[in-house]
Amino acid sequence: MSADKVANEGAVQKSEVYQDPKAKFQYEEKNGGWYLGKMPVAPEQGFKATEIQLLSFARPHMRGFHFAWASFFCAFVCWFAFAPLMFFVKQDLSLNLSQVFTTNILSVAGTVMCRFAIGPLCDKIGPKICQFSLLSWIVVFTLLGMSVNSYWSLCIVRFCIGFGGAAFVVTQYWTTALFANEIVGTANATTAGWGNLGGGVTQMLMVAVYAFMNQTIGLGQEDSWRMSFLVPAFITGVVALGIITISDDSPRGDLTYLYREGVLARKTATQSARIGMLNLNSWLLGVQYACCFGVELHINNTAALYFATKESFNVGPLDAGVIASLFGWMNLFARSSGGIMSDLGNKFQGMRGRLIAQSVCLIGEGILLIVFSKQHKIAGAIPALVCFSFFVQATEGTSFGIVPYIAPEGLGGVCAVVGAWGNIGAVCWGMMFKFGYLGKFDKGYEAMGYIIIASAVFSVFMRIKGQSHLLGTLE
Repeated sequence: MSADKVANEGAVQKSEVYQDPKAKFQYEEKNGGWYLGKMPVAPEQGFKATEIQLLSFARPHMRGFHFAWASFFCAFVCWFAFAPLMFFVKQDLSLNLSQVFTTNILSVAGTVMCRFAIGPLCDKIGPKICQFSLLSWIVVFTLLGMSVNSYWSLCIVRFCIGFGGAAFVVTQYWTTALFANEIVGTANATTAGWGNLGGGVTQMLMVAVYAFMNQTIGLGQEDSWRMSFLVPAFITGVVALGIITISDDSPRGDLTYLYREGVLARKTATQSARIGMLNLNSWLLGVQYACCFGVELHINNTAALYFATKESFNVGPLDAGVIASLFGWMNLFARSSGGIMSDLGNKFQGMRGRLIAQSVCLIGEGILLIVFSKQHKIAGAIPALVCFSFFVQATEGTSFGIVPYIAPEGLGGVCAVVGAWGNIGAVCWGMMFKFGYLGKFDKGYEAMGYIIIASAVFSVFMRIKGQSHLLGTLE
């Protein structure tokens, strides 16, 4: 074959990948693949990245990756900033245990409708504007947390801060838009897991800030917990400014610009919501997500109180907060592990492999929660909590390894439904404890374990177009 013919065929092959000159980023072919700088991409998937380069902060893929997890991390810290201080807040505002549970329920209830709305909005205006808006809202109401002076004002502030929990939906939308299908499970799980890590960090951070205010500066108990909210509000504000100024929505730039210039076909929030919300698989997976992320939210709200009030554990409120933080710290790697398991399952058995991973993790989570509920000594409770936490977060990772396949054309709507069910689950768990297990946390945790195990059966009914299901055949 002549050199000219080889060159001509190479030119034809290269020309098959079209790049709109109006796109912000232009990719180049080299070494048999397509790249932006050192990042390999898949042009057939809209130039999504095919690697996760953790030490890189390059635009658009890795910068979006890092802002995605950092923004959710900050949202999570603000969201649960009250939880480790509730022992003191309860005393100073003269609250009873039932009222504490009501504020816990409201803190997660506020997120539900916001999650339903924010997913479709990501398709319409892009994730970075959505995330900036949510973080800005959180900053305002976290600062207002310093001024609560009654049960009702506490309810209102915690409910409004809860809106920021919708940052999770934006995080998952963002990484799905930036990373290729082969690694999207790992990417989603890592950003969400590191974001959820805020649940563990806030238990230690708020206790440490309180101790600094109280013991080092010398403020009284009430002034110390009030002033503590300055720290998470400031950090969250800095991250919000970074997102709006130096990040990008997608591999080709910001969605509002790409829509305006005709690079991408404009999507409406209504269209995205309809596609995601009318898909039965979104709701089946959502119920399972209520049994993992919903459980995590409930544990974040109750663990410190459980350790501080169970007499046989014999730990004080500050130590209880530190012990409870171990649950959240598992997000450092546990949710990513679930994403990796899901991607490996996909590699060997397609969607069936992802569903198997999902079911196994749910069953393991339920069993270990039952084990945790039966511990009466702190020496047994801590390792049981850590093992249970691993499976909770791994299940969250396997869940969002499935999400991108349900309805790719309505990704925002699917993320909204599944994400919202996490908070619906937290509300249900909170109501269950408030009306059935007040003062009997261990029995409530045991009942939750059995419900979680039962939820694994929903995997059998998932039928995703073009994918194998749990019984192995293609839909």
